[in-house]
This record gives sequence, C-alpha cells and structure tokens, in this order.
Amino acid sequence: EAEQEEGEEGAGGSDAEAAADGDEGSQPRQGSEGDDARPTSAELDELDNLPDDDEEEEEPVDDTATRMQELQDKYDQLLELNERALQHNVALQRRVIQRRAQDKSYDAPDKQSEGKVTEHKYQNVLHNVHTVRLQLRLQQVKAARMSEELKNQLETKRQKSIECRDSFQEFKRQVARHAEYARTGKKIQEKIIQEVEEFELDKDAEVEEVRGSNISLKNRLAKLEQALRKKDELAENLHVIDFEQLKIENQTLNEKIEERNEELHKLKKKTVTTVQIITHMREKVQFVQQEYQALKAELAQLDQDLAAQRDLVAKTKHERDEHRADSGKLKQQTSIMNSEHLTRDYEMRAEHIKSLKEEISKLKVRHGEMTKFVQVHGGTI
Repeated sequence: EAEQEEGEEGAGGSDAEAAADGDEGSQPRQGSEGDDARPTSAELDELDNLPDDDEEEEEPVDDTATRMQELQDKYDQLLELNERALQHNVALQRRVIQRRAQDKSYDAPDKQSEGKVTEHKYQNVLHNVHTVRLQLRLQQVKAARMSEELKNQLETKRQKSIECRDSFQEFKRQVARHAEYARTGKKIQEKIIQEVEEFELDKDAEVEEVRGSNISLKNRLAKLEQALRKKDELAENLHVIDFEQLKIENQTLNEKIEERNEELHKLKKKTVTTVQIITHMREKVQFVQQEYQALKAELAQLDQDLAAQRDLVAKTKHERDEHRADSGKLKQQTSIMNSEHLTRDYEMRAEHIKSLKEEISKLKVRHGEMTKFVQVHGGTI
C-alpha cells in the first residue's frame, strides 16, 4: 500500500507539473519554487523499509491484539505519508496557480476557486480510499483466520476419514482372508483379494469424481436458477415506457415481416412464371428437335435420290456419247447419208405418208358415220 501511495504521489506530481508547463507557455521554468515540498530520499527509504503485506499474510494468525497493533502502527505511518503527500500536492497547486496568474488569458479568481474544489475532492477521495483499504485489510485478516480454522477442521476430518477407511479395509481384508469356499473348503487367494481391493479403490475414485461433478452441477444449477429468478424479477419490474417501447419495436418488426412476406410472395410468383416459361421452352425445344430429326431424314432421302439421279445422268451421258460415236462411224461408212436430195425426198415422203394417214383416218370416220346412218334408216350396205 505504501508503494501504491508513492506511485499515486508521483502521478499527482507529474500531472501538476505537466499542467504548470502547459500554462507557462514560452516562459522559462523556475526550478527553485516548491522543491522543498517534494519527498526527500530519507522518506523514500522509509517507504522502502515498510514491511510487505504479502509476507505477513503468509504467516499464521495467532494473536488478534498483536495483529491489530501492527495494523494501527502501519496506519499511523500511512497517515504521516498522506500528510506529506498532501503538503507536496498543495505546493504543486500553488506553483500551478502562480504559473496561471502570469498568463493574462486566464481569470485568477476562477482558477483559485477551481483549485480549492479540486483539493477538497482529492482529500475526500483519499480519505475514502484509506477507509476502504482499512476495511479490506480487516476483512482479509478475518477471512484468513476463518480459512485457517476451516482448513484445520478439514484436515482433522480428513485424517479421521482416512483412519476409518483404512480400518474398514483392514477389517474386510481379515474377513476375506479367513473366508472359505462352500464346496471346496479352500481359502480365497491373496491375489483375488488384492484385485477386489483395487477394484473397490477404482470405484471409490469414480464415486468421488462423480460427487465432485454433481456438486459443481448443483452449484451451476443454483446459479442459473438465481439468474433466472433475477430475470423474472426484472421482467416483472418493467416500466410502462419500456413496454410501450417494446410494443413499438414489435410493431415495426411486424411491418418488416409483412414487407418480407410480400417480397417473398412476389418472388414465388416470379419463380412459378419462370418455371412455366422454362417448361414451355423445353417442350418447344423437344418439338424443334423432332422437326430437325424429320428434316434430317428427308435431307438424307433427297441426298440418296440426288445421288441416284446423278448416276442416271452419268449413265445417260455415257449412252449419248456411245450413240454419237456410233452415228459418227455410220456417217463415215456411208456417204449417202450426207446427200441433201435424199434427205429432202425422205422428208417429203414422210410428210406425204403423214397426210395420207390423216386422210385415211378421216375416211374411216366418215365411213363409220355413213354406216351408222344406213343402219339407222334400215338399209343395208
């Protein structure tokens, strides 16, 4: 605690000096002011020579009166250190006020009043800190004493339980050693007895572990029940404003839920429409594929017909070439074929034959008509 107070004094001094340096601006520092109020090296040595509280806590508490006397001595020493720290703080505050008084931009009366209020607050807070620390020390001493007593009681009960357990195990061991089998009359072997004892020890360890976990779970259950009870109390103590606020929030959330439901409904409609379009497109694709297959088969048939026609044309051309070759050979063999008179006579005879055939056909028609006329009028030919 003495070291902590020394740290607080150093922090307070450094803060005051920083404030003084910030207020003085470009003015030179006066190192001779307030140096007498700072803690000397002898005081720091006295702080270092104070007994350590942690070492004292490790020693057993035997006499309450002696302990209280030691605490009172330490408290007196800390009060003296507190007075010195207060004097040092007052000196630093005076230096700050002097520095601020030199600056025209600050109002001296207001700043002096602020310094007085800060000092009063600091003294009250420091007094509260010392009071709380003293109460904490007393509670620590009381808790240490109770802990030591409980530890002693626990140790005695533990020793007694160990003795009872050992005696009971020895009793069971003696009974097992003198026991005999009903049929054979032989005694139980030492190895079997040892195995049974080891089995019992394992089961006892498991039971202890389960008991510890059961205790921890019970404590956890109690904490959870207490927390739940506090939550119920808080829920019961809700104010009307909180209820209205929750009501408004619930209404806004319901509106948001309705908006989300509408958006979801729209998305569902879009999904249904998209599925229908996809189904229609799939059917159309299937129909187009069927048409494509039919056209493909027709194209294959047309290709086959074209190939056959091409073969026929090639064959016909080949025959034409053969006839031309034969005609050329005949023309070369007979020169009569090339006579114009014969050709003209042939043409005239062909026309005469054609005209005679036409006249014959006309005469036949007339003969038929006359025959019919004679037959109709009852005559004979």
